Formats: sequence, structure tokens, C-alpha cells
Amino acid sequence: MSRAADAPRTRATRGSSEFRIGFLVHDVSRLRQTVFDQAMKPHGVTRAQWWALAQLTRHDPAGGMTQAELARVLGLGKVAAGAMVARLEAAGLVSRRPDASDRRLNRVYLTARGGRVLDRMIAVGRELNETLLRGLPREDVEAADRVLTALRSRLGARLRGEDL
Repeated sequence: MSRAADAPRTRATRGSSEFRIGFLVHDVSRLRQTVFDQAMKPHGVTRAQWWALAQLTRHDPAGGMTQAELARVLGLGKVAAGAMVARLEAAGLVSRRPDASDRRLNRVYLTARGGRVLDRMIAVGRELNETLLRGLPREDVEAADRVLTALRSRLGARLRGEDL
């Protein structure tokens, strides 16, 4: 008997969907980021910059974010996030202002120039999505959206220690 036949049926194997889903999601995300990087390069925006700008507006577009909050969503340490914010500020994309309720904290806000860059990012993202999704049946795109949304929700619940 072969080793494959000896393997427990519950274990994910090389060609199985269980095994591939994580790799496929990662690969699609990584490749999309690389294509997006290429599209943003002529605008002088790096991946780190566009990712930070996107997170700033995604989490609290009106009220800004503290540097600590931004560090958390970017997966950076406080020092690295501080350096990132300093580079964004030097590029005129964000400004730092003291928090209204706690002057020890700085909040990071998008500037008008940062808003223009964000508008360009949105346009590039739309163009990229149109190209990537062209020719795919609407039902497939909707199914992929439902599955990925459910996976994201389940992973978030697991991180919060909730039962799945």
C-alpha cells in the first residue's frame, strides 16, 4: 500500500482544497499588491505608503488615528510606525496633531495631497479590479466575495477568542 493510502483522511493533502485555500489567498493577495505597486510607482507612492494611507482612511477617515492604532493595523512596532508616519509627513501626505482628549498622543490625518493620492489609488484599484474580474461570471465573483468575507469573519472571531 502507498503512503498516501496510509494517511488519515482528515489530514489535508497536497492537491486538496483545504490545503490550497490558504496558499491561493496568499498568492492572489501578494500578486495583486505587486501589480498595484507597479501601477502606483509612476505616482511616487511605495507599498508601505499606500498601505498606510489606505488603513488611515479605512479605519477612521474623519478623526484620524493615533500612531499606536496605526502601528497595530499595519502590524508594525511603535518605533517603525513613528518612522513611517515621519516619512509620510515629510512627503506631505499626512499631518500629526495632538489628540484633543489626550495631548500626549498624536493623531495622524490625511492631508489634501494625501487625499489626492488616495483618490488616485482608488482609481487604480478600480481599473485593476475591472481587468482582473473581466470575463468572470458574476455568480463566481459573488460566491468568492461571500466565501472570503466568511473566512475573514471567522479568522477575526478566532483571534478574539470566540468560538467558531
